[in-house]
Amino acid sequence: MNTEKNIKDLFNATAYDRNGDKLGSVKEVYVDDNSGQPTFVEVGHGLFGMSSSLVPMRGHRLSGDELQLAFEKDRIKDAPSLDADNHLTPEDQRNIYEHYQLTEARDEERYVGDERRDRDNGRRDAGVGAAGAGAGVAGGLAADGNRTENRPGRFQDRPDHVDSDLSREELERREAGTDVPDDRRTDRAEGDAMIRSEERLNVDKQNVETGEVRLRKHVVTDTETVEVPVTREEVRVEREPISEADARDLAAKDSRIGEDEASVTLHEERVNVTKESVPVEKVNLGKETVRDTETHTEELRKEQIDADGVDGRDLRDGRDLR
Repeated sequence: MNTEKNIKDLFNATAYDRNGDKLGSVKEVYVDDNSGQPTFVEVGHGLFGMSSSLVPMRGHRLSGDELQLAFEKDRIKDAPSLDADNHLTPEDQRNIYEHYQLTEARDEERYVGDERRDRDNGRRDAGVGAAGAGAGVAGGLAADGNRTENRPGRFQDRPDHVDSDLSREELERREAGTDVPDDRRTDRAEGDAMIRSEERLNVDKQNVETGEVRLRKHVVTDTETVEVPVTREEVRVEREPISEADARDLAAKDSRIGEDEASVTLHEERVNVTKESVPVEKVNLGKETVRDTETHTEELRKEQIDADGVDGRDLRDGRDLR
């Protein structure tokens, strides 16, 4: 047994693809003019959620604040870009269905938009307020007798069908019972229109050169002292007495008195110092990416529309301010 859920729950949901990968928050909900059921959601994705895509609700599952869609993340990101501020034309819907390889958008989940739906349906079934049922966009619901015929996806080729962009403020007005009556909807549709614009912040990044690093080597001179042990020979005179026996032997050999000389060669170690160049270190230049967060604050302007109504009433965005 299917349980009806409130459309407002979709605005508080975070969207995930069919594999459970996170996409982003739900920005807008597109409601079918005739059935009052959501047929598309605009899902934010990318850096800071600045990008968005329209995704059919076909096969979705809403559990708490998690909205799992029936399509993969790459297909959702590659969805055709449409003007989210306007109604979806039949051609827009066909392009979306072709991208997601769907033939219709019928879904098993059922949603309610406000507490007045049962009263509105009863009034339309009784034949009262037929113009409101035809308006569709403001009412958001059709007569029960038309729901089977006008189910989303079965009328995508009809030129008179468009999806409505249901905002959070409009849902709150409906729930509070302050939505615009049927006769005022008809007058507003037939009267002049005014476009309201607002500034939106676009965030982009680009790579710029911030500096250049070079490796350079130069020669410095240091003094190094090394102690080297060396040896040398020195002359030392040694006198040794001759015994009487040795004297007789020496006298027998040569006992003449005369001049004579003897020489001794001396040696010493001397230090020879040489230098050589040897590799001792290798230095490279490398880069690494460091991620940081910058905060930018901008002032954005938006237009507000005030209307002076009849009978001394001031109207703002379709609400009576008396």
